Amino acid sequence: MSKATRYCGIYDFELLPYALGDALTWNVQTALRCLAAGRRVVDAYICIDPNHPSSIYQRGLVTSENCALFFNELFGAFGTHPLLGNIHLYASRDEMLTRLREVAAGDAVNGEVLEDYESVLGQRDNADALNSYFIKYIYSHARLNAYHEDHGRIPLLVESRGCAPDVEGLLAGPLAGKRVVVIHPRLRRLDNGLAGDHTYSRDSDFLEWFEFVRLAETSHPQVQFVVMGRLQEKPLELLRRPNVTSLRALGLGLGHELTLMLRSDLFIGTSSGFAAMANFSEVPYFITHMNPESCNAYAIPNGAERLPFAAPNQVLVYERESRALLQSLLERGLALPPRNAAPALQRKTVVDVRAFERDRAALLVPHASTSRFFIDDTYADQETAFLVWPRVQAGFEAATQGQDGQARATAQRVADNFPRLPGRFAELAALSKGAVPPPQRLAKDRLKRRLVRLMDGNILPDSLRGTAIHSIGRRIKDMVLGYRRR
Repeated sequence: MSKATRYCGIYDFELLPYALGDALTWNVQTALRCLAAGRRVVDAYICIDPNHPSSIYQRGLVTSENCALFFNELFGAFGTHPLLGNIHLYASRDEMLTRLREVAAGDAVNGEVLEDYESVLGQRDNADALNSYFIKYIYSHARLNAYHEDHGRIPLLVESRGCAPDVEGLLAGPLAGKRVVVIHPRLRRLDNGLAGDHTYSRDSDFLEWFEFVRLAETSHPQVQFVVMGRLQEKPLELLRRPNVTSLRALGLGLGHELTLMLRSDLFIGTSSGFAAMANFSEVPYFITHMNPESCNAYAIPNGAERLPFAAPNQVLVYERESRALLQSLLERGLALPPRNAAPALQRKTVVDVRAFERDRAALLVPHASTSRFFIDDTYADQETAFLVWPRVQAGFEAATQGQDGQARATAQRVADNFPRLPGRFAELAALSKGAVPPPQRLAKDRLKRRLVRLMDGNILPDSLRGTAIHSIGRRIKDMVLGYRRR
């Protein structure tokens, strides 16, 4: 792609905040500037220089020692950029400036971007200069509103790059057959790792939200709430509700959360952070806790119920959050057609150690990185039985050789460590009683173990890995071992 089709977007964390809503808004603002300039893609130049780790507003929080961690937690947001080209990460501002000057040479569009950037760098302790730069490139929606008025649309955020397969697995697995409602009650005061005490007034009322979620268990059993954000900000009592899921608790990250938002039936949350993802999408939403400051940023009159570019069923709410209000918003959202038509997943409630790996493989959608979407006792027992199964099989082999004491000792050791298993894991219960599977069953299990060892070995030369022959080999292995991959 030629130089004349690329727009340089600059996010220097000494000038712009480590903040989800701002990063998402920057994505849309730079995409719009790219289109307005007649360009096709935005190359993101991101600077996390430990010598200049944060702006004057975050210097007490983000330091040279932790700035990389703060960026790492935010990185998935940049993956939602509507027109993302390349992402360039720099730990040295001087090196980034050198590269930007090379790219902008003879290019009036990117030359203007660079000129603005270098100008504010010379005034980075000047609050007025920083605010002007922030308002121009992120804060104010005035430019977005004007673009929409002229073109009838704005660039919308997309699924965070690389996260869609895992989210598809979620929707085909634990979230299948559910109305997926993404929620974000802001409870920053619970997360003392992010400071921001001057923003606590924007926090939600925990009791109102908790009671709303608790009552929805019986009034709307088809609803699964997915709570967004850092676990440190989420009360444990909320996370323990059976109708509440956190992707962070499943080992997934911000990019997965933002991607799931785009696939959800509804978003209900405060005017903070994740609300920006909803704003720049077609997902039905109710943005609560709206206030004059939010309206100022959105460049709309205080009390306006819709953003100028809002899609149908996207509403701004100013009324104080209460259980009754949240229930009413949920009812309105559920009246809309479902957006996830996958049939409900029928989970096994018994431990079937021989079927576990096959069933687990069947849940792994193409290109996904995980299928481990359950963390309850049922899945824990299935998982534990799978991991101790070789020990139980060794116990059976010992029993067939007349070593009953060793076999029972193996069963007892497993039971002592995992007291739920004997009542749920039939093979373990049998071993503890000295019972042994029929010879044909033992022979089949031995053959399978040998096949697994053989097929897990490096049979193919490196030159054939990743080729069609490798793919055929995997399919043969799956067929022999009884796996069903999606």
